[in-house]
Amino acid sequence: MGRYHKFEEGVEHPLFSRIGRRIILIMILLSGAITLLTTLMQLYWDYNQEFDDVEQRHYEVENVHASLLASSLWNFDLILLQQRLDGLVNLPKIDYLEIRSGRYTFSAGEKVQDNAVSNLYPLFHQAADASEPEEIGEIYVESNAQAIYSYLLKQFFITLLLNALKTALVCYLILMVFHQSVNRRIFEVAKYLRFFNPRHPKGPLQLPYNKWIMEQDDELNWLADETNKITQNVTTLYDNIKQEQERLADFAHTASDWLWETDAQGRLIYCSDPMQEAFSIDTQTKPNVKDIPEFSQLNNLPVQLALKQDFSMCEESFTMAGTHYHVMFQAKARYEKQDFVGYRGSAINITALKNAQHELEFLNRNLEQTVANRTHDLEQSMKQLQAAQDQLIQSEKLAALGGLVAGVAHEVNTPLGISVTAASVIKDVTQELNSLFENGTLTSNQFSDLMEQISEGTSMLESNLSRAAQLIKDFKQTAVDQVSESRSQFNVKQVLEALIASLHPETRKVPVVPALDGSSSIHMNSLPGVLTQIVSNLIMNSINHAFSTQEQPEIAIAFEDDDDWVIFHYQDNGSGVDKALHQKIFEPFFTSKRGKGGSGLGLNLVYNLVNQKLKGELEFESKLNQGVHFTLRIPKDLPLSDAEQGDTDYHI
Repeated sequence: MGRYHKFEEGVEHPLFSRIGRRIILIMILLSGAITLLTTLMQLYWDYNQEFDDVEQRHYEVENVHASLLASSLWNFDLILLQQRLDGLVNLPKIDYLEIRSGRYTFSAGEKVQDNAVSNLYPLFHQAADASEPEEIGEIYVESNAQAIYSYLLKQFFITLLLNALKTALVCYLILMVFHQSVNRRIFEVAKYLRFFNPRHPKGPLQLPYNKWIMEQDDELNWLADETNKITQNVTTLYDNIKQEQERLADFAHTASDWLWETDAQGRLIYCSDPMQEAFSIDTQTKPNVKDIPEFSQLNNLPVQLALKQDFSMCEESFTMAGTHYHVMFQAKARYEKQDFVGYRGSAINITALKNAQHELEFLNRNLEQTVANRTHDLEQSMKQLQAAQDQLIQSEKLAALGGLVAGVAHEVNTPLGISVTAASVIKDVTQELNSLFENGTLTSNQFSDLMEQISEGTSMLESNLSRAAQLIKDFKQTAVDQVSESRSQFNVKQVLEALIASLHPETRKVPVVPALDGSSSIHMNSLPGVLTQIVSNLIMNSINHAFSTQEQPEIAIAFEDDDDWVIFHYQDNGSGVDKALHQKIFEPFFTSKRGKGGSGLGLNLVYNLVNQKLKGELEFESKLNQGVHFTLRIPKDLPLSDAEQGDTDYHI
């Protein structure tokens, strides 16, 4: 017979209830011990009382009846003396009396053979003409102690028997009440949890109710309510996790980046669909990264992977299917209890950017020859240069967006990892609860503790999933804004707050938290994507260039309403810019980190976007070691372009 069937049998038959039997056994032991103690105390009291009565009778014979017996003996009234002895021996606790006077002996009753309590008193007679009483004999009194012992022992066993019957009856009634009010309802809760499945939830748990032995809202009803809440929360969380898994899977499949993951041995255990198609990778076989044919051409990536630490900006070139590719790799090293478990990273295809860069370098090297034919050739070269610059600017945007995707993916991994841990804890606690229940060792305290752990794990799971959802929401908003140049009416503070939140993976590397100050009532009818691109480039410029020697980095962003304009102030407390370079920082390709990841297009892009896209003005102030101060003056309502004006006229 299985444990579950045994417990079912215990529900049908109260005497088979393990908890009930244990409670009854404890009650019987405690009641028996208390009954035995009280009975012994009663026996001790009765023992003292009985022997006190014997002493009292002997005292009465000595002080009350002895003088009468002495008078009868002095008068030699032997008949009266014997009558008085026979009367005294009928008193309780008096079994034998004997008077001795000279050679005369008078007795009454039967002499006690064993366990006698005896006393011997002198008999005095006071003559009327004598000043001192005269001793004329002695009286011997004897009582039977064995009779007292037999009486006390009989009372002891009668008391124990009555208390045992009373205890048995009370325990049986308590067992019946416990079975109906507690045991059956606990079994209902356990059976409900045993068959609960979040994929196919059933109705709420309902416990039986008997108004004669149960409260309407007792602890077990509260337990049932909490069980219903927990199961409902688990069902909701299961649905949310399923939706989040589907959403993240869709993001991974549609992302332009290559997403990949390795284990501690360098085997590729996951990669996104575009990467699988590009390299014909079968993740089911878990190939090693170095065994992929195209990766055998790489130089920097194997070195970075061998270090077992985070890396970024790892540029590689390789040939695949006759085409030369340039790819930028970055990854996060994962550790569990200080043991390396693998990498999670991404790769960005920068082939177009590199080709444009090579073309630009070629044009620069041959600029003197181009100038020689500046009539026609200069015009063509300028067009090519402008096209290359536009392509580089677009690539810069995409590269920034790619970095944002990787950073947010890393940021989302944290709450998702905690959620997986919380789900694992809930699973382990549920298994432990089932194990304790099946073993019959589940106590109310253990059940309460385990349910509390499940509740805490559920709260942790819900909180971190909500955090991941908010990160995805902010990322989606910022990502759409940064690639969109659509005019819209927007709240300035909300747009900038979403941008700052999405840049958290980059700002925390410094670390620095941009402070935003401005009224939430300020709205603009302009290009929110361009505005976020401008502020994003300013923040990234500070992160990359300003804080190498600053121990307490700060970034402050403020905006204010000025009639038809919105004034933006951007400041940091970084290393600043030398005055001699103030006119160069907005030039294209000017950078202080050539060869270290800097393209020199960030501030040039900011300048062009402010002046050309938003029709605004840009001012710059800075001193060495005193940070930078950008002032942007942007119209609230962006003037219509010629194309937009024509479209408006057409609709009018």
